Order: sequence, then structure tokens, then C-alpha cells
Amino acid sequence: MKNKLLVIILFLILFAASFLRFYKLSEVPPSITWDEASVGYNAWTILNWGKDEWGKAFPLVFKSFGEYKNPVDIYLTVPFVAIFGLNEFGVRASSAFFGVLDVLLIYFLGAKIFKNKWVGVISALVLAISPYNLHFSRFNHELNFALFFFMLGFYLFLESVDKKPKLLIFSFVSFGVSLLSYNAAKIIVPPIFFLLIALYIKELLRIKKYFLWGILVILFFAGLIVIEPNLLGISRFNETSSAKDRNIENIIQKYKVHYSFDYLFVKGDPNARLSSQISGEFFKTDLPFLVLGTILLVFILIKKKRKEFLVLLAWALLAPIPATITSETPHAARAMFMTGSWHLILAFGIWMFITITKNKYWAFLTSIFFAGLLIYSFIPYIKSYYTTFPNRYAIEWQYGMREIVDYVKENETNYYAVYMTDIRSQPYIFYLFYLKYPLPQFLKTVKYNETIQRPSNLVVSFDKYKFGIWDPIESFPEKGILYVVGPSHYSGLRHKTLFRVVKAINYPNGTEAFYLVSAGGLNE
Repeated sequence: MKNKLLVIILFLILFAASFLRFYKLSEVPPSITWDEASVGYNAWTILNWGKDEWGKAFPLVFKSFGEYKNPVDIYLTVPFVAIFGLNEFGVRASSAFFGVLDVLLIYFLGAKIFKNKWVGVISALVLAISPYNLHFSRFNHELNFALFFFMLGFYLFLESVDKKPKLLIFSFVSFGVSLLSYNAAKIIVPPIFFLLIALYIKELLRIKKYFLWGILVILFFAGLIVIEPNLLGISRFNETSSAKDRNIENIIQKYKVHYSFDYLFVKGDPNARLSSQISGEFFKTDLPFLVLGTILLVFILIKKKRKEFLVLLAWALLAPIPATITSETPHAARAMFMTGSWHLILAFGIWMFITITKNKYWAFLTSIFFAGLLIYSFIPYIKSYYTTFPNRYAIEWQYGMREIVDYVKENETNYYAVYMTDIRSQPYIFYLFYLKYPLPQFLKTVKYNETIQRPSNLVVSFDKYKFGIWDPIESFPEKGILYVVGPSHYSGLRHKTLFRVVKAINYPNGTEAFYLVSAGGLNE
């Protein structure tokens, strides 16, 4: 009976996790970013031509905007783009799907670490409604992919040293895939992996045949990095970090920020693309259970020398380090391994609070109390997330690019040239994405930017589309040319009286976003 109840509850949690991640997926957040457009377009070109946007066949890394993207996200997005098409839903569905898988996987991992299925269920519940995980499940980001393969590697490792040695090979494969999923994983996964090896070396030597196969797997992934050094993410690290950032005092200070009350429970990441700005990365009501869970975890670790507890604690404490050696702090994405680890500890604290006595009435009352806390925290948050967040922070999500390209498509024969402002960075990728522009044609006509503006505007032009290569203020109206400018440029147009506004695009809150202006179309 208890197992049947557990399965029903877990099913309901997964249903809720799926609904929360897929509901209004194309609309919240309010627009795809240039990174999402890049992932989607490259997944689409791989699907159709087996090449990335540079014409390279099935690359190990994807060159993007002067840096390199890890391959796992893009390749795992390919089937979703194949099913749903090259659109907002298609490019985000992969992240949402793996967000749901993370909820399922953390159940198994929590049950394994704490030897209690109900801790697994609570782990799944708190991750399902976590502001941290939910937000990163609703746009295409590497977090859920890297987290999934890391947790899968950890879970399979524990299973392999317990009773299923064959799973060790798959564990090592999962750790390797996690390494190729996100740059933060390259800092966190290796020490956790070697800690596992050191702690369980006796058990591994008892299954040395599989251990040796696992070492070959790791050597394979190391070989990939030798073949393609850009997998290490050095260029991205140099772009986001300076010598000052790597000063030990600054690192310590930035580490502390990720454990500040303000970051964890009030505001979260100040970047509206990395946090909802509605709450912290955790709910305020999580705090006492996080504290209780941490204290009990350390106490049991010291008393009973539980190896898996030490690994979990190391995972949680190492998590912010990738964010401490770069300039932007705090940074929820680079500190991404705070998801999963602290949710397991949170679940443990909740379970221990509920079962602190053997009294079934206490367990019932505290369960009701906990459910009330969840409702108190979650309902206002999720209501604001689906309404206030997309309206208030649309500008941070490159809102308006779809509307611009939609107008261009609808009036394609009216203009022989389109001049697009680069005030939102990398505008070309949105044109490729929304036009579903064929890769062979793009490669034939593309001209790259060789000026100092390259990091924010890689492509000067392709076909009839020009990006940021003219002075918008000096734009002169000529029939058949469409100019796309920002509000300040429109206000300052030297020949403003000779233009007419063919379309004005506003942000959801009513403020001006873009003006599309022309002297007239070819067919007018």
C-alpha cells in the first residue's frame, strides 16, 4: 500500500513538473535570446545538412559569436526541432524535457543516498517547484543537460558499487557527457569523480574488469579534448575572467555572495535572463529545512562515515566555484550545481523534521504544515512568473525580433534591402532562425564583421539583410529599403519627415522597442 501511494505521488509530481515546464513555453520567458536562436538554428542545420552554421560537418564544438558552444545541448535539441519545428517551443522543449527528467532522476538519487524512498519523493517535489530549476527549464540553457548527466553518473556509480557492477561503464559515460555539456561542469565534475574513485577504491578493485573499461571511457573523453582543445572552454573563460577575478580574496568574497540570504532567498541572480527577479533561488520557507538538513548531514557523516554523504556535501560546497573565477557575480548559471545538491539536502531536512519522532500524529501535522508552506511560497511566485515577469523584463530577452522578422517575411517582395540595427546584439541569428534560412544560401552570401564590433555583431550581411553597418541617424529614405531602428535612433532621424512608420513594435509593458520605417515598398 505504501509503495502504491509513493508511486501515485511521484506520478503527480512528474505531471506537475511537466505542466510547469511546458505551459506557455513559447511565451514565458517572453522571447528567445540570441543564444537560444543560435542553438535552434544550428540544431536545424545539423538536422537538414549535417553541418553547423559555419559549414562544418558534425562538429565537436560549435563556433558561435566568436566563442565555442558545448555540443551536448545542440545535438540533444535536434530531435525536438525535428518534431516541433524551428520555433520557440521546439528550441526550448529539450531543456524543459530534461528539466522533467531531472525531477525523476533526483527521486532515484535521493532514495539511493539516504536509503529512503520518501526522501527521494520530497527531493523530486522540491526540485519540481524550485525557482532555480524551473526558470532554467523554460529556456534553452545547458544547465539541465549537465545536471542530468552528472546526477545520472552519480546514481549509476552508487548502484554499480552496490550490486550492479556493469552500470559502472555507463556511469563513467554519463560523467563524460556532463563534462561536454557546460563549462561549469569541467570544474565541478572532475573533483567529484576523483573523490568517488578515492572513497570507493576497494569496491572498484573488486569489480576491476568494469573499472578498467570505465577508465577507457574516461580516456576516450580525454582524447576528444586533445582532438578539439576548444572543448575546454578556454576562450570563454578568458572572455569572462581577468587576473583580478582570480585573486584569492575576490574568489572568497564572490563565493560568500552565493550563500548570502539576499541571493538565495530574496532576489536571486540580478540578471533577468538568469533569474525571475520575483524570488531568490530558493523560497524563504526553505531556509530552516536547509539548515536542519545540513546539520544532520554533517552529524551523520561524522558519526557513521557515510561516503555518499561526503560526496553530496562536496558537491554542494564546490558548486559556486565556477562563478567565483569570473567577473559577473553572483551567477546562477555558472553556480548551476547548487541545483540538485542543495535540493537533496533540503529534502533530507524536511523528512527529518517530519519524522523527528515516531508519533504518527506529529508526522501527519508536520506534513500538513509543510504542504501549507509550499502553497504559501509557490502560488504567489508562479502567478507572478507567468504574468509579471514576461511583461517587466521583456527587453532583457531581445523581445521584438520575431515581430520584426515576421513583418519582413510578410512583405518580402516589397523591399530589396533591409537594414537592421544591432542594438540588441547578433541580430543576424534571429533572421536565420525565424526565416528558416537555408544553410547553403547563407554560406554563399554571408559577409562577416571584421571591425571591433564583431563580438556583438558577427555578421555584416547575408542576402539582402544588412546588420549594423550604417549610421541610422543619417538614413535616407529610398523606395524599397526597410530600416529597423531603435526608439532613440527614430527620434533622431535626420530625414524623419520623409519616412513613414510601417510598423511600431512595443514591449508588453507598452514602452517602445523598435520602429520599422521606409519611404515605401517596391509594390506601392
